[in-house]
Amino acid sequence: MYKWQLDDLYVGYESEKFKSDWAKLKQFEEEFKQLTLEDNLEDIKAAVKFKEELLITARRIGSFISLTLSTNTSDETSTNYRGQFSKVMSELTKNQIILDRFLGSITTDITQDSELSDYTFAFNELKEEAMHLLDEDTEAVISKLDNSGASAWSNLHTYLTSTVETDVDGKTYTLSEIRNLAYDADQDVRKKAYEAELAMYDKIKDPVAFSLNNIKQQVLTTSSLRGYESPLDETLQQSRMNRKTLDSLMTAIQEYLPEFRRYLKQKATYLGHKNGLPFYDLFAPMGEASQQFSVEESGEYLVNHFRPFSDKLADLVQEFYDKNYVDFIPRKGKRGGAFCSNLPFIGQSRIMTNFDGSLSSVITMAHELGHAYHGSIIQAHKPLNWSYSMPVAETASTFNETLIMNDLLNNTDDEVEQLALIESLLQDTTQIIVDIYSRYYFETKLFEAKEDKFLFSQQLENLMKEAQLEAYGDGLDQDYLHPYMWVNKGHYYSAGLSFYNFPYAFGGLFARGLYTIYEEQPEGFVERYDELLKLTTVSSVEETAKAMDIDVTDVAFWQKSLDTFVNYIDQFEEITNKLMTTK
Repeated sequence: MYKWQLDDLYVGYESEKFKSDWAKLKQFEEEFKQLTLEDNLEDIKAAVKFKEELLITARRIGSFISLTLSTNTSDETSTNYRGQFSKVMSELTKNQIILDRFLGSITTDITQDSELSDYTFAFNELKEEAMHLLDEDTEAVISKLDNSGASAWSNLHTYLTSTVETDVDGKTYTLSEIRNLAYDADQDVRKKAYEAELAMYDKIKDPVAFSLNNIKQQVLTTSSLRGYESPLDETLQQSRMNRKTLDSLMTAIQEYLPEFRRYLKQKATYLGHKNGLPFYDLFAPMGEASQQFSVEESGEYLVNHFRPFSDKLADLVQEFYDKNYVDFIPRKGKRGGAFCSNLPFIGQSRIMTNFDGSLSSVITMAHELGHAYHGSIIQAHKPLNWSYSMPVAETASTFNETLIMNDLLNNTDDEVEQLALIESLLQDTTQIIVDIYSRYYFETKLFEAKEDKFLFSQQLENLMKEAQLEAYGDGLDQDYLHPYMWVNKGHYYSAGLSFYNFPYAFGGLFARGLYTIYEEQPEGFVERYDELLKLTTVSSVEETAKAMDIDVTDVAFWQKSLDTFVNYIDQFEEITNKLMTTK
């Protein structure tokens, strides 16, 4: 009960459909040899068809394997197929590079063909990417060597952080269990957990430092070989975003950092601290949101709250609950957290969450359903137009959260509950604004330093503390910073995800800006919003935003989004000051 059904993908590994697709996947190597890559419409269409079929087959198989494993991590059959699947896809790398290079170099006007014209943006992207592709043999070698290079170092980081343990008051804890205690209602528990967490990192910091150094060195090497000015330049191209947009975003964030420091200092005062907020109380809960939901009640709640905004969104939510597209309940062998997997090749999505009945779990569902809604919009595109970039990936999900949170805040007069809601909102926002700024600062300085030296753990610790002070300022107690956040954040350990930090800030503030427009101009908003979501896969970030007449290169847009949080900080101060006088 409350488990998702994957039958629309495959009934199982022994099904005829899976066996047929698996055999088909292995045949792509031979089918590629039959292609003639000449610069004419016929060969171009054949190459595109090959890429489409490979994409659909690989995504269907890969999705089934990963979704099955996500709810049963010890599934032997899935684990074996995952290894075989990775090997097959690795062997197809060279062929895909040859195809991309071919499609990126054509001079034939594809707009004269009705089918190919839909891929105009994709072809332009391939042309840009082709300028940075090495020859196919070199790219294939880099892909294979990555298994014993950056990917291996990343696996070491994952292994060390997932296996390190500690004892607190006679009980053994893993790192994830210790970090969860940061949200405990007892301050003594939070402080002990913080101290234990730092001690756990101290055990593994040296090999993890080697991991980080070698991953970043590989990124610097491959980025330079491919002709990028820097890893950030490469990330911006992957993000379909220009530097002016990023600079405007960061300029606005810098301007508003004092406001978030004001919130942190007020929280510190409320919790009894005099020198700013110690890191162990950064996630301390405040107030009390007592609502509890069954799975069915969560569905009714979300449908009812989304209906005034969009029937289409509300109907999609109902469909997810009715058709078992969600895996709700935590159980042994199921991974933690939550995610949404879009499956446009079957016109569906799947959501995995670990629902516990709390309001927070309902908001998490709203978030993931936003991803599903986004997926329902983009599945109208052709296969090679199904992917959106990192900055816009969180648009619909964060917008959904904002819809729910604003409704909650507008419909409660209880100050203790208001405090819980506002604190939750500001806590989350501080992470995507202030902490993201510290991560961006850290990674920028790390790449600069890696140009000519190796950074040992102590140097990385000092750099992280410098980054936190740059972002949090006097909002944090300088005696209780977190010098090991470079160990904790897994995004630093992916060679393919450099600077996977600013997209969170972009997504959160972009969605907030959209919500402001919705409040000011509700008439016709949903239709324009849907059009914007559809554009995310076939336009740059800047062109996508223009669908709402937004100029993301203008600092003023980001300032207006950030302004909305100043009001919440004011409310937070007002409520906490009032409650402190009655203590």
